[in-house]
Amino acid sequence: MSYRLGVDTGGTFTDIALIHEQTGKVHVAKVPSTPHDPSEAVINGVHEIVNQTGIDVESISFFIHGSTVATNALLERKGAKTALLTTKGFRDVLEIGRQSRPKLYDFKARKKPPFVPRDLRIEVSERIRANGEVLEPLDTEEIRGIARRLKSEGVQSIAVCLINSYINDTHEKMIRQTLQEEYPEAYTTLSSEVLPEFKEYERTSTVAANAYVLPKMKGYLNRLVGSLKETGVSSELYIMQSNGGIITTDSAMHTPARTVLSGPAGGILAGLFIVETTPYKDLITIDMGGTSLDTALIEKGKPQYTTMSEVEGSPIKLPMIEMHTIGSGGGSIAWIDAGGALRVGPQSAGAMPGPVCYNKGGMEPTVTDANVILGRINPGYILNGKMKMNLELARQMMKEKIADPLGITIEEAAEGILRVVNANMIRGIRVISIEKGHDPRNFSLVAFGGAGPVHAVDIGKELGCQEIIIPPNPGITCAMGMLMADVRHDYVQTVLSSVAQLKLDEANAVIAHLAEEARGQLRKEGFADAEIHLHAALDLRYLRQAYEIDVPVAGLTLNAALLEQAVRDFHALHHKMYGFSREGETVELINIRLTAIGAIPKIQFDKKAEASGELEAAPSRKVFFDGQFVDTPVYNRSALRAGAAVEGPAILEQLDSTIVIHPGQRAVTDDFGNLIIHLQN
Repeated sequence: MSYRLGVDTGGTFTDIALIHEQTGKVHVAKVPSTPHDPSEAVINGVHEIVNQTGIDVESISFFIHGSTVATNALLERKGAKTALLTTKGFRDVLEIGRQSRPKLYDFKARKKPPFVPRDLRIEVSERIRANGEVLEPLDTEEIRGIARRLKSEGVQSIAVCLINSYINDTHEKMIRQTLQEEYPEAYTTLSSEVLPEFKEYERTSTVAANAYVLPKMKGYLNRLVGSLKETGVSSELYIMQSNGGIITTDSAMHTPARTVLSGPAGGILAGLFIVETTPYKDLITIDMGGTSLDTALIEKGKPQYTTMSEVEGSPIKLPMIEMHTIGSGGGSIAWIDAGGALRVGPQSAGAMPGPVCYNKGGMEPTVTDANVILGRINPGYILNGKMKMNLELARQMMKEKIADPLGITIEEAAEGILRVVNANMIRGIRVISIEKGHDPRNFSLVAFGGAGPVHAVDIGKELGCQEIIIPPNPGITCAMGMLMADVRHDYVQTVLSSVAQLKLDEANAVIAHLAEEARGQLRKEGFADAEIHLHAALDLRYLRQAYEIDVPVAGLTLNAALLEQAVRDFHALHHKMYGFSREGETVELINIRLTAIGAIPKIQFDKKAEASGELEAAPSRKVFFDGQFVDTPVYNRSALRAGAAVEGPAILEQLDSTIVIHPGQRAVTDDFGNLIIHLQN
């Protein structure tokens, strides 16, 4: 027997999903996260699931991990001491950026400082033309002097980003070789390897972010790999990427910037499983955990991708699933601003001290405290009763910090917190739906994360969705989704040519080179040719536009017909995204992209047994709905079989989450254990 194990590290809990490869049977567990060293929670989770199931740890044949180490290092600005080597005259690219303001009408708004301070951004004497011709040779003796200076200053990581290195990387490679000779202890990151694209600001920002988190990520992964070996896990460790694919530990150590949205990407893959197993093909997913909400959109069975994201005000230009994140989670702290208005987040109580009701020292009311006070979460049931909540302390702090200052009751304060946090989340969802031209009323809402199913109905009703889908293990959904991922590598090469003047032989040579590199990488990772799938795409734009649109093309060899089709697709996509297109305008090809997939055999999940007879009578408790407490039956979700129906109001409890069904609604369990809540708006 063999098993696959997925682990997703969150701000409050670390989630574990174990799947039997032959039967598809699923086991799940949750353990508290350990922010001081996330690898401790991962190992604790392995022990927990092994003890729970009684399996032999050596039977774990595949181990996939979604990590927040890179994300947190960027958000908390706790990365390595980093230097940047760049072409003379480009020292301040990171500071200048695109000259856009963080908030257009806020005159006091200030941009976040770059990850590399100005005194560690060093200009080097060299210059390469846009056509790749060397204009000024590199002075290696100058680099040796710089290396000695950086060593004396204790720099741990060095980013190298030279102008036009995307077309000729000779000087960057020479710099790395020289740095390794003079200062081998330092980590070196080349922009020509991380992001061989034009646009010096985005490229510099991406390579700087990668270098900033690289030492911390490498240290973390080395510790985790060592601990797993000591535990007896024989599987290689794979890491989830932001693009929905997975990479080896070595790749993650080299380009940790690819893991910035590591955990949440797993949830989108779980959404794709819902697409495959239900009639619902247009989905909005919400992943609400302890510290944040991640939301994404799946249209006609396909997630939306982007090549640009922003963390702490710094662009990271790498392919990833398009998501929007806001600071609204179960641990988001409620507070009253200077104007006397109730606010929620983005500050979070996190894992420590956590919400007040966790009884770990937290004294600021949170969203979780509000849900416990209103009866939506059972204070004695979290983690199957292993973790007890202090309801009285939560009520005391709610009264002292929120209710009394506002002159309202404790229940009104708690309900107000839920309304505020729901409004925050709805604004976040509109960023990836309405602002992108999608009508939420045409989508089903998929809610997961430990807190997502608690708030799902309120959010779905406000958005106008017709149904809400709750996966079988909502609090473990991201870990489950990771187990459905394939290995994925993304490649890109800047071309810069109008489509009309494009030389097909040169473009096809670029694709062939990228394809050869991709096949070589996947073969090295153990994939047979039949398991390797390559997909090409073109970044197109109108002449003099600043941004491109990624247009997929069929096959790996361009011809006139494929180019014409790509241009037609570009016009259509531009019209959909921006509301207009200009068919008569010159279209430029900026980059050629290649996505390489190493297919991993998929698991057939077991189906739920058919329901037989009526649901057994359930105990009840008082739950607050629309200004009053209502006697509400409480069910154990594990007792629901396929076809079982639940009439609202009702509460469904399980290890990893709580589902709230409002009065007048009906929920049905499908063959794969998804709960479909039909809204009556």
